[in-house]
Amino acid sequence: ASGVLKINAIKESYMGSPYTSARMLTKDKFAFKYGKVEVRAKLPVGVGTWPAIWMLGSDIGTVGWPACGEIDIMEHLGRDLNNIYGTLHYPGRSGGNADGATKMITNATTEFHIYTLEWSASLIKISVDGEQVHSVVNSNSIPFNHDFFIILNVAMGGGFPGPVEPSFTSAVMEVDYVRVYK
Repeated sequence: ASGVLKINAIKESYMGSPYTSARMLTKDKFAFKYGKVEVRAKLPVGVGTWPAIWMLGSDIGTVGWPACGEIDIMEHLGRDLNNIYGTLHYPGRSGGNADGATKMITNATTEFHIYTLEWSASLIKISVDGEQVHSVVNSNSIPFNHDFFIILNVAMGGGFPGPVEPSFTSAVMEVDYVRVYK
């Protein structure tokens, strides 16, 4: 099929919040253990935008976070243009102490790029356009050996991305495809 998924962040008052956006997730619909994920996306423009392509352990409802594990295939901060974050969160390495790295690319908001996760029992590797952002040796001591589900979203503001610029009106993350190879 032609066309792209557009997740729009809009400056509008809704139920006490100054912005609307969307979080799309495959929880209780599609989850998997190990494989390769490729997402071709173009990121939103604007200071305060925080788009993410990420995954959470399907057992989050019983074990909570960060015990379920979190794999951030791509995060981007509008205030830190073209700097792609690839991060793992798990017990002992979560929040500000997360296990991650960054990679500078060009044209993150004007061109499509391919954000990839390669995930096995022995290695977790995050890359953009075939260039490594971060990798972690997988083992039974970290929670990355069970089913995970996929999340696509654009958050607005917060401690990590910082405040949204006052002139912000709208932004869009465009997703051409999400492919999972087992």
